[in-house]
Amino acid sequence: MIKTLLKIEWRKVSRNRIFWMMLLINIIALILAFLGMQTLLTNANKSLQDSGVSGIPLLPAKIFIFPHIWHNITFVARFFKVFLAVVMIILVTNEYSYNTLRQNLITGLSRIQLIESKVIDAIILSATITLIILLFGLIAGIFNSSDYSLWDIVRKMNYLAAYFLMSLSFLSFAMMLAFIVKKAAPTIMILLVYSYILELIPAFKFSDTFGPFLPLRSINLLIEAPNTPVFELLNISSATSGIPFDKIIVVSIYTFIYWAVSYVVISKRDL
Repeated sequence: MIKTLLKIEWRKVSRNRIFWMMLLINIIALILAFLGMQTLLTNANKSLQDSGVSGIPLLPAKIFIFPHIWHNITFVARFFKVFLAVVMIILVTNEYSYNTLRQNLITGLSRIQLIESKVIDAIILSATITLIILLFGLIAGIFNSSDYSLWDIVRKMNYLAAYFLMSLSFLSFAMMLAFIVKKAAPTIMILLVYSYILELIPAFKFSDTFGPFLPLRSINLLIEAPNTPVFELLNISSATSGIPFDKIIVVSIYTFIYWAVSYVVISKRDL
């Protein structure tokens, strides 16, 4: 059945220009951000030196070295997941725009299979971006690391797994909103407002209690800021060198909730 669902989804997206354009924008933006990081940090350090700042470097001289590259690039990549969420929203809302949900039901798919097909989309999109990050990390790490072992290469690859879970959960949240709202533009607006305004207020106001366990805040806390002198200087408490296990559990639970809510919406709604 998974193979059948994959074939159906491929027919839907293979000629969807907006889908491919948004996916390409996400990939290009991510790669450009990675490529610009080293230059930005080098120029920033030079400016600090020119202004008379001495002592420990405020910014890391190299970020593309094993094993730290995996933490660095996944931390940056988390800020671009909204582009991928737009792709997910388009995939879901197009089902309503072109009445393909109803057509799929008529041709024999169940409502839970409709949800499964979109979950598969979310998994494939998350895996695709994670693979791109992996390939970039390997190439950049090999070119920038002067001395490394196989253990250095794989030692912090758990950040890739954390990024995959982060991306999958965020896309599942976007999928749920799209099933509820049904139209792309309002869904994207709700996603942006909730992500960057509505949830941030209680997340920081109640940072010592339930704030870190809010849906999107817990996603972001999967990969926190790397331990570098600049974060320590700014007293950013989120700086860490590990992946909190409790956030993995929380994000996984939220992800299943998003899928369940999506199914409830589809099962109760007249398509």
